[in-house]
Amino acid sequence: MKTVGLGKTLEQWREEIREEKNKVDNWERKFQEVQTRNKALKKSFSENQKEKGELRE
Repeated sequence: MKTVGLGKTLEQWREEIREEKNKVDNWERKFQEVQTRNKALKKSFSENQKEKGELRE
């Protein structure tokens, strides 16, 4: 098997790239989940603030 620069075979580089892409995908998914959660929390907070305002009137 032939090594391509830096002592790794092409297949080893491909595998490393696949692993890194999987990590990126996982972080992207987590980021999207947090963004969705934050959006829901902001909406809930806003609605809660409106209810408190209505109760005071």
